[in-house]
Amino acid sequence: MKKHILVVDDDSAIGKLIKPALDKNGYLTTILTSGEEALLLMDRTPIDAAILDIVLPGIDGLEVLKRIREHPRYKALPVIILSSKDSEIETVLGLEMGADDYLFKPLRYHELLARLKKLISRSAFVPPDRAGHLARFGMAIDLESRIVTGKKGEIALTYLEFELLSLLANHPGRVFTRDNLLDAIWHEDQFNETRTVDVHIRRLRKKLEENDIHPGIIQTVRGVGYRMASV
Repeated sequence: MKKHILVVDDDSAIGKLIKPALDKNGYLTTILTSGEEALLLMDRTPIDAAILDIVLPGIDGLEVLKRIREHPRYKALPVIILSSKDSEIETVLGLEMGADDYLFKPLRYHELLARLKKLISRSAFVPPDRAGHLARFGMAIDLESRIVTGKKGEIALTYLEFELLSLLANHPGRVFTRDNLLDAIWHEDQFNETRTVDVHIRRLRKKLEENDIHPGIIQTVRGVGYRMASV
C-alpha cells in the first residue's frame, strides 16, 4: 500500500512541484493550502507523514503541528516543516513543538525525498530485538510498544524523541557525543546538524524533567555531549 503524504503549503507552485516528485517515487500525495483543510482531512483520512509550511493563512503550520502532536492517532506522525532561511527562530520553535525535521526554501527535492524516506522507514520499522522494558527514574519504557509511562501517566514522545530516550536509557552513565547521536539516531543523513540533537534533547527534558533548566536525568557533559545519569 502506498504511503499517504500530506503537503500543506499555500504556495500553489510548491504543490505543483512536490506532487509529481512524490508520486513518481511511489507515494500517494495530497496537496492542501490551509491548516484548516489539513486538520479536516486528517480526521477523515489516515496519513503516514506530513510536510508543513510554517506560514499559512488562518491556522498556521505551528498550530497544525501542535494539534497533530495532541492527536492520539498522530502523536508520532513523521512531520517535516518548511520555512524560509530568515525564519530560523520559527524553525527551532517547530522542532521544539515536535517536528522531526526541517527544510529551508527554496526546496531541493532530492533532499526532501531523502529525508522523507528516512523518517517513514524509521517510523514503520521496529527491530525485533527491541522487545523488553526499561525502568529509569520512575519511568517505565516499553521498547516494543514504544510507550513511556511516568508518575502522571503516559508521556507522549515523537519517534525520534523515543529513539533518543531508549538509546540513552539502555546505556546509563555512558557519554554520547552529538556526532555519536547523529550517527545512531539519524544514521547517515548528511543534511542534519549537531544543533538538531540539542533541540531534541531540550524537548525531551521538557517532557521528562521536573526542572529542565537543571536536569537530573539527561545530563550535559560540557564540551562532549550527553548522558543519562546512572540510577
